Amino acid sequence: MATEALEVGDVMTPKVVTEDEETPVTIISADMEVSGIGSVVITKEGKPVGIITDRDIAIKVIMKNRRPKEVKAKEIMSSPLITIGPYASIEKACALLAERSIRRLPVIDDDKLVGIISVRNILTRNPACVSKFYPLE
Repeated sequence: MATEALEVGDVMTPKVVTEDEETPVTIISADMEVSGIGSVVITKEGKPVGIITDRDIAIKVIMKNRRPKEVKAKEIMSSPLITIGPYASIEKACALLAERSIRRLPVIDDDKLVGIISVRNILTRNPACVSKFYPLE
């Protein structure tokens, strides 16, 4: 019985919320809440340069008692951006996520942001792959 070889493009979320690097954290947080998402890709002159997660906001802004309206995306984003192509295998994406201890990878094709793949996307299609994150003890 042959198993289908899934690629990143098969399971990624094609709609990605982006914000400019100068955007205040208050706007990013509001957009995350409205969209029901946990991350935003940060751009500079329209090109993806970093990513901010809800965890980044909690740790780098709230826990440090910084004023969210005074903190710009570029100050707390994770950069350089770790990305993957849409034709890479799910196994490669999972290995990269585990190796870098991250949960989301923006998907870039021809220098263009075309989606984002997360541990959750992979879990729905290839649960065995995610065991790299949660090894059985």
